[in-house]
Amino acid sequence: MTLFGVDLPWSLPLTLVIYGVVVAAAVWIYRDARARGSRYAVVWALSTLLLTIVPVLAYLYLHREAGPAR
Repeated sequence: MTLFGVDLPWSLPLTLVIYGVVVAAAVWIYRDARARGSRYAVVWALSTLLLTIVPVLAYLYLHREAGPAR
């Protein structure tokens, strides 16, 4: 892949790593929300896949006082 005539051989692996992190975050949020009994676990996971970091930060902020799920 090239960008402005510069060869970027690392762009595909980097993109895959970033997508992997986003998918892992969505799975973690889904499992944590289900463990807490949230009816919106699927919504949290899908919003994480679509909007990446914003739902992650919102989820962490909104659930910080509840402590870890058991």
